[in-house]
Amino acid sequence: MRDNKRDSRDARGWEVDQVPDDTEKRTKVLAVDDDPDIRGMISVALSARGFDVVTAGGGEEGLEIARIEKPDIIVLDVEMPGMKGPEVCKALTADPGTCGIPIIFLTGKVDLDAMEETFEGGAQAYIMKPFSPFVLLDKIEEVLGVEGE
Repeated sequence: MRDNKRDSRDARGWEVDQVPDDTEKRTKVLAVDDDPDIRGMISVALSARGFDVVTAGGGEEGLEIARIEKPDIIVLDVEMPGMKGPEVCKALTADPGTCGIPIIFLTGKVDLDAMEETFEGGAQAYIMKPFSPFVLLDKIEEVLGVEGE
């Protein structure tokens, strides 16, 4: 008997968390981080609270997914190989199709100049790694003005 759950990859091959296939609009979160453990933790924690989570392993992929999927919010790592988080943020804010998507940055470095650059580039929040999934959830709800779904 089929249990109405989607596969872990969508038609484009992007990772999506296994969530019930229902007709109710769910808040979509795009998590972009080169660390698969961080992506997995974000996906599990947010899915458990009713969010639809899509993940990307790098900046270029995250930018492509954001342009196609139009998530409600993006959780974006600062330091990644290739296209860095601030570059992704600038590209998103310059694109009329994605400029209104709120961005929360994650980073493992305390760098006040980099933090200031991310806020100037359009970020709404900044969370230091390691972080609690509860802190991330609270920050997403604060930025979006919603409670867990």
